[in-house]
Amino acid sequence: MTKIIWQSSYSVGVKLIDAQHKKLFSILNDLQDGINDSNPVTLEKIIYDLKAYVKFHFGQEEEYFRKFNYEDAPAHLKQHLYYIEKINELHARFLKNEPNVADEIFNFLNDWILNHIQIIDKKYTKCFNNNGLL
Repeated sequence: MTKIIWQSSYSVGVKLIDAQHKKLFSILNDLQDGINDSNPVTLEKIIYDLKAYVKFHFGQEEEYFRKFNYEDAPAHLKQHLYYIEKINELHARFLKNEPNVADEIFNFLNDWILNHIQIIDKKYTKCFNNNGLL
């Protein structure tokens, strides 16, 4: 597993959201370190941190969706719901000590975060920018 490194191509053109995405990358890298250390207590804490931060981040985005009347909000909210359901399912499996589930969590998050940011999140850049969020 390779660490995820922020690149300018990941920017959604909104400094606040980019900073939050960078924090998600950092937590994901912490998860990778925890997997490499094979410490279940550390992994558990990182997974909880990740879930809490994502809840905060999604809440921030969704607040702007409402505030700016973002037209693609329903589809975007479905993506957020899918993520939450999937990470909760993987976390439950982790708590049951299923083998290799930590790797599965990392791979899911890595793919999902990168694809979500580069495809789904970039769709709101114009709306957010037009409403003064730069």
